[in-house]
Amino acid sequence: MTIALLTIGDEICIGQIVNTNAAWMAEACSREGWRVVAHSVVGDELSQIIDEFKRLLGVADAVLITGGLGPTHDDRTKTALLEFLHDNAVLHEPTLEHLRSLFRRLGREMSERNAAQAMLPSTCEVLQNDKGTAAGMWFTLKAGSDYNSSKRDKIMVSMPGVPYEMKHLMQDRVIPRLRELSQNDPVMRYTTLLTTGIAESTLADLIGDVDAILEGQELAFLPSPGGVKLRITVTAENRDRADEILLRIEERIRSRAERFIYGKDGDSYDAIVGRLLAERSLTIAVAESCTAGLLGAALTASRGASAYFLGGVQCYSNEAKIQFIGVKPETLRQHGAVSEETALELASGIRERFQASIGVSITGIAGPDGGTPEKPVGTIWVGIADKNGTEAHKYTVGGDRAVNRERAVVAALQLIYKKVSGV
Repeated sequence: MTIALLTIGDEICIGQIVNTNAAWMAEACSREGWRVVAHSVVGDELSQIIDEFKRLLGVADAVLITGGLGPTHDDRTKTALLEFLHDNAVLHEPTLEHLRSLFRRLGREMSERNAAQAMLPSTCEVLQNDKGTAAGMWFTLKAGSDYNSSKRDKIMVSMPGVPYEMKHLMQDRVIPRLRELSQNDPVMRYTTLLTTGIAESTLADLIGDVDAILEGQELAFLPSPGGVKLRITVTAENRDRADEILLRIEERIRSRAERFIYGKDGDSYDAIVGRLLAERSLTIAVAESCTAGLLGAALTASRGASAYFLGGVQCYSNEAKIQFIGVKPETLRQHGAVSEETALELASGIRERFQASIGVSITGIAGPDGGTPEKPVGTIWVGIADKNGTEAHKYTVGGDRAVNRERAVVAALQLIYKKVSGV
């Protein structure tokens, strides 16, 4: 089954609200083995909404719509559906009773505007929304009808834009029914292998001839600050067959690139690093200058972090580096705060002060100011100390402050991972 996602609302178009609904829905549909072929966002203009209905029905078996079902004049999705389907609105008594009950529970009087939400297209199957006032609407467009010239019935589902209401309808009403309708369709399954410490082109060379690996399936290289992701996508006649092919392709890739693969799918780098620290009964402390706590936040993002994370110091100023970590004043005078020597002393100093198994430091020039010809913006030093000694590594990451700080944290996590895992 192919799926198109349509989000309606000016607030999405102008960037006032991030479209998290589409990301959540796409992932939920992909888990079911359906192929999401389009994401679309349109404003609250009636003609644009109707045009998008027509376009998306031409490319997908099911169009899932969110937004525009509120009680105010700018909520136009229902009006667009009525016009597109040449339908008329009728009173749906169960929805009206649901609204009355909801307002009674809230201790509020139901207005005529809210009551009008029970006026629904006569051709829809109503999906009761237990979490809010706007009902979901399911439309089956028969094959060969005025709205569907294909040989297969098509589906349109309209849901509220409020995220928890949409998720309720998707999980309890929409996905189970689509699953039943698509049980004889081919399925799409995918997995994503997460790599670190290797460039995209080098990884591609290491994997080699993909045609010999993929059996006609798909492999995508997805570079990110944390490393290159390898997404394997398989389409087959059923889930079991797809999973069998998926596993075979994954094993072939692992046989060539195993040492660079640290996880898969929903794994996060910081969670894996934390799990390794906990499994090996190691503790860690961090001294952060340019990242000012971001590494500590990453290391404590997962539950159970108290088992391995002892603490950290945001030593932004030279005085803080000297007073709280023990960096020598002459080191700062001779080499500067952003230097190998300072990174080494920060790492060993924070380890000693917290009596940790591992000490990690980050110092750098995040930008946009402060760079020099010798040390341009984006110059980062990461130090790491353990019982075997201390080392520091230099990274030159770019000109954007936010990106530089993110990449500094990733570099530190990579260094910790290599130290703890022994790769």
